[in-house]
Amino acid sequence: MKLVGTYVSPYARRVAAALIACGIPYEHEDLNGYTEPVRARQLNPVGKVPVLILDDGEHLIDSTAIIDHLSELTDSVHELVPRSGPARRAALRLAAIATTICEQVTARYNERQRPVGCTSPEQVERYRLQIIGGFKTLDAAAAAAGPISTERLSVATLSAIVAFEYTPTWCPDLDPAEMAPALAKVAAAWRDAPPFARTRT
Repeated sequence: MKLVGTYVSPYARRVAAALIACGIPYEHEDLNGYTEPVRARQLNPVGKVPVLILDDGEHLIDSTAIIDHLSELTDSVHELVPRSGPARRAALRLAAIATTICEQVTARYNERQRPVGCTSPEQVERYRLQIIGGFKTLDAAAAAAGPISTERLSVATLSAIVAFEYTPTWCPDLDPAEMAPALAKVAAAWRDAPPFARTRT
């Protein structure tokens, strides 16, 4: 398999982390879709990364769909996404919240980079509240016996940690550890694990 996408992207990074967690070897093409849009569109009609190129040449897009496929390739001990039922829905819900945090972090950063007088304080505050709300939900799930855990890596835990590490890079005025202390402990426990140590930029 070949993963196309820069690890600066939290979406490409979480796919790389999933590949490592599942023990699946892969090649990596460090492509930034913003700086190399032509190449990105060759791989994905909408020009977004990550793209996972399977051994038969099929291109998979969207990080959640890719991780779901990778989970299907593993046994029940190592699966990242539960096969069915409430556990699957809960894991995907938490993963969606984590990826939305990343989206809002990026949007808030971009809004704040606009020229003086063009920035919308209301929009910046809206993004801030969405980020805080997301982290509070992830923090509740990281409490004792919650689905975000130090015991086993899931799509929810993986995605939450990527969001936790992504946020201060682009929004240094927001402290994930302050917003989500229970999640901070989970992130610290997994910090040096290969899925995260090998994909950290």
